[in-house]
Amino acid sequence: CVMADVYKFKVKLCELENVIWRDIEITSVSSVAKLGYAVLAAFESTASHLFNIRFDGKRYEIVFEEDDFDDEPAIDPIKTKLSTLKLSVGDKLSMEYDYGAGWEFEIELLSITEMKRGAGTHYPYVTDGKGKGIIEDTSPYELAEMIEKTDKDGTLPQIMDMYSGKEVSWDYRKFDLEYCNVFFKDNVWKIQNAYEEFE
Repeated sequence: CVMADVYKFKVKLCELENVIWRDIEITSVSSVAKLGYAVLAAFESTASHLFNIRFDGKRYEIVFEEDDFDDEPAIDPIKTKLSTLKLSVGDKLSMEYDYGAGWEFEIELLSITEMKRGAGTHYPYVTDGKGKGIIEDTSPYELAEMIEKTDKDGTLPQIMDMYSGKEVSWDYRKFDLEYCNVFFKDNVWKIQNAYEEFE
């Protein structure tokens, strides 16, 4: 049995790097796709759009047959383990989500440690973070405007809560690490099912 490593990534929301970020630990035997799901879950995405992860000139994307509009061949992230990318500390991957809206994440490898035997079920896990996640069906530009308004006069935007269908106040400053992890693995699993049941 191959001993897995634990990769710790710092994931920053591009354009809002200092305001919204997460540190995520995931095992080296996880797929590239699973890293994507973990990012989406950590940033409270509903994962209702396509995403790709790029590293070292290669693009990893789940391609649904009719969507293959790009000349650049995509590598299947579901079949690619993170360990095969041969990452070193300091390496940066980029992830793009919801191509129309233009959400982008910078994913930097902070550390590689040996996974303790039997600890596999602990991962993926969020170890730190700041700021709430993204708001679906808006753009980074609109999100930045909302944040600016909150900073200026304390105005909280009202957004539609995806679970209750009700309008709720959205305060980007409220990030609760413990609460995030309570649902995190479950959300990663749900997102994985959403993307992979169509394969």
